Amino acid sequence: MSLRLVPLSLAAFEALAAGQVDEAERLTGLTMSEWFAERLEIWRYMISLLDGRPENADWLMQAVAMGDAAVGNAGFKGAPLGGQVELGYSIAPELRRRGHASTVVGLLLERAAGDPRVDRVIARINPDNAASLGVIAKAGFVRDGEYLSPSSGLQLQFAHPIDRATR
Repeated sequence: MSLRLVPLSLAAFEALAAGQVDEAERLTGLTMSEWFAERLEIWRYMISLLDGRPENADWLMQAVAMGDAAVGNAGFKGAPLGGQVELGYSIAPELRRRGHASTVVGLLLERAAGDPRVDRVIARINPDNAASLGVIAKAGFVRDGEYLSPSSGLQLQFAHPIDRATR
């Protein structure tokens, strides 16, 4: 079964940030595991990115859906800025190691390539996250620095240029 990205509204972010999975399910039409309720920080962060910045709405986390079930989340951390967007993704633990993250990163790269404001996509990954490091390498990202995250500590930064000739 193929994966698709389903936009999440502010109301869905708010429901998830409050741990109200049943309300988020009603709003999205997707079934969600309790894993979504455990990710309160990511939903609160998405809400903060919308605060006074409506241009971010189309660039934030979306549900990763397989059929009528949400199996993860993926998206960007805001609208393009200086030609760049930063992606983020996560797949529910019980569904990892099946290629879903690679598929989702491909979908995100397609989305970024479809917007003329985007010249490159970046990914910031904890150095000990071997699985994500592999996903990013497979997708063609190249390491281009480090980033010190206030919440996650040292992260390795990778970039994927958008080839305008293929758009």
